[in-house]
Amino acid sequence: MSLKRNQTVIFAWLAPLLLALFGVAHAAPALTGAGSTFAEPLYKKWGEMYSVATLTYDGVGSGEGINRIIGKKVDFGASDEPLKRADLDAKGLRQFPIAVGAIVPVVNLPGVPAGELKLSPEILAKIYLGKIKRWNDPEIANLNDAVASKLPALPIKPVYRSDGSGSTFVVTFYLAARVPDWQRSAGVDKLMHNVVGQGAQGTGGVVDLVKKTSGAIGYVDYGRAAKEQLSIVQLPNRVGIFLKAGAESIQAAMVSDAEKLLYSSDPDFYLVLADNDTYGGWPLTTATFIVLPRAAKEAQHALDFMYWGLRNGDESMRQLGYVPLTESMKVAVRKAWSRQYGFKAGL
Repeated sequence: MSLKRNQTVIFAWLAPLLLALFGVAHAAPALTGAGSTFAEPLYKKWGEMYSVATLTYDGVGSGEGINRIIGKKVDFGASDEPLKRADLDAKGLRQFPIAVGAIVPVVNLPGVPAGELKLSPEILAKIYLGKIKRWNDPEIANLNDAVASKLPALPIKPVYRSDGSGSTFVVTFYLAARVPDWQRSAGVDKLMHNVVGQGAQGTGGVVDLVKKTSGAIGYVDYGRAAKEQLSIVQLPNRVGIFLKAGAESIQAAMVSDAEKLLYSSDPDFYLVLADNDTYGGWPLTTATFIVLPRAAKEAQHALDFMYWGLRNGDESMRQLGYVPLTESMKVAVRKAWSRQYGFKAGL
């Protein structure tokens, strides 16, 4: 047998052994997360950039994300609804803000220029409660002088999240704060109650249904709406000035309300930015939170990843339509990690 053939045979015999000894030993460890579809694009992007571990993230909605971290099925959960202290204590969890973004109403409205439709919280509530049924309804027309003649006589087809969703929490919180009838009829929750229309699974389901349904209205995160070129509805601030969603209006809401609380003063980081009273702040602004177990050993892997993201992920946040935390907020979060978990990196 020739030397070359001997070498080939030996390599073929050794290859599986070498792979087992070295390939597996040096493979990146696995990191798992689940929850918010609002935050899904961000975590998946960070996962692509993170060289220390391989991230698997399931966008299954905030409610299921909480269930999975409670059940120890993932390293971290993600939610856009902050949990109150009693819930955190009962479930053995801690939460921390990671990024800020916005939920936006979106429409599929032929003939109306994208981004030009205005809706008040009262009208939005009446649409989802089935009290306004056509797009040329006088209440909508009276609010939209510039496009009133273009409003079609189409039936309104509301779309909402069918899964437990932080996005639904933000919308229902806003409507309940502004519209007493909504508070009485539907309330605040991660699920819609007593509404009309069609449910869709996840943000992707809402996007798909709105895009293919003439006359539809739904709600999704700002980054997804911009990426999919959906028509975003204008909403008013508390004094009636209509705003457009974007980095400036999201930043305005975050700086006003979040800095007012100064996160560090609240060990639970409970903050709802929706229905903020900032003049230029988007009224459906929201933070997105990581949710971790209280045991330091169980949280360490996810903390390493989130620490890396807060140091290296600002530009990717902006590209995806989020607004990074201010430096003072990041310091407050890292100090909390140090107090609560003994986490030392970067401090």
